[in-house]
Amino acid sequence: MFRRIFLLACLLAVTAFSFSQGHVGSPYSRYGIGDVNANAQARNSSMGGVGYATPFMYDVNYKSPAGIGDIDTLTFIFNFGFDAGLRKYSISNPPTSKIKSDAELSQIAVGFACTKWWKMALGITPYSNVGYSIYSADNSFGIDKNYVYAGDGGLNKVFFSNAFNPIKDLSLGVGVSYLFGKIYHSNAIAFVNDTVGTYINSFCQKTFKISDVTFDVGLKYNIHIGEDNLRLGAYYGYNRDLNAKQSTLVYNTLASAATTVIDTIHQEGDVKGKIGLPHTVGFGLCYTYRDKLSLAADFTLQNWKDSKFFGVCDSLNNSIGAALGAEFTPNRLSPKNLWESSSYRMGLFFNNSYISMDSGKLSVPDYGITFGVGFKPRHGKTVFNVTFQVGQRGSLKNDLVKETYFIVGVNLSLVDRWFVKSRID
Repeated sequence: MFRRIFLLACLLAVTAFSFSQGHVGSPYSRYGIGDVNANAQARNSSMGGVGYATPFMYDVNYKSPAGIGDIDTLTFIFNFGFDAGLRKYSISNPPTSKIKSDAELSQIAVGFACTKWWKMALGITPYSNVGYSIYSADNSFGIDKNYVYAGDGGLNKVFFSNAFNPIKDLSLGVGVSYLFGKIYHSNAIAFVNDTVGTYINSFCQKTFKISDVTFDVGLKYNIHIGEDNLRLGAYYGYNRDLNAKQSTLVYNTLASAATTVIDTIHQEGDVKGKIGLPHTVGFGLCYTYRDKLSLAADFTLQNWKDSKFFGVCDSLNNSIGAALGAEFTPNRLSPKNLWESSSYRMGLFFNNSYISMDSGKLSVPDYGITFGVGFKPRHGKTVFNVTFQVGQRGSLKNDLVKETYFIVGVNLSLVDRWFVKSRID
């Protein structure tokens, strides 16, 4: 069993490398390291993104390393998920909108118990995505030209988490993650309708190669209140400056033959530097009533304002995020009725995004609603999760871009027995 799961994990990991950069992104991914993923498993996502304190006995909760302390002692879990989305981008001047779609593998993870008091998880997930293409037309001095800004790429995250249960109801977690990937940014001045080559286009391309480790810790404590439970969670992510290398290429082309390079102005490769990530602090609580209804809330702070990109501060602010979620399961032990044993979830989220516009005067809020279902087959503990998310980032005010999105996620948690020998009487 373990060998089959291991081989499947390796196959999906290779696939993840191919698809992790399939995200379309948005104009807002131009800033910092791009769109940073919520670091949430499908069950988290369908509950607004909560996860610091919610119980995950048959899932790999990698939002906090302490979350895997709930894994059952005799259980081996293999998670993989897939996301697909539709995004509509709108501007007010001139009134224009465009719809794009994207899809990517969202997670591959395994979790298991080493001992009764030590649980472990490892996996891979996209960490950030960059994908934008912005054109600004200009006809000053009677010459038609476009200012073009484009970006692509992103980072992947390989995580290794450990949770320890020194005493009953207490879980202490510590994790290490390896972030790696490439981010591409380019700027250009491209002249229009110049068939005789009077003008020269100018291009500047920058490539950032990122490879470094980060650390995080977590804590979760369960308070019994009769037949109910109140769980408290805390999280801290020590995301220090990441080691990176920058390559720069500046060149000119004829406007009449844009693919023909006529002059290389500047070329420089593998200049070492740092890319800043924020320290993250999170708190959460979850109240579970009679093992049927769970209500959870999370609160997250990140200090992006001091983050620098090769010594330069981008248009970033500190971010604040809040999430509320609920899950209802009529009867987890129902052997025959699929609808009674399934879990129904919904949630709300609001993030005061780290993106800052107009010298810090304007923020870009990101908010929405989520819902989903976790289907549990009649026999076994494997769960098939479906999650839906509807949200909006930005607005049409102050010449910003309004991004409206709809995301569908599917996730399969394969659960099997672990370290159990067969016995014949």
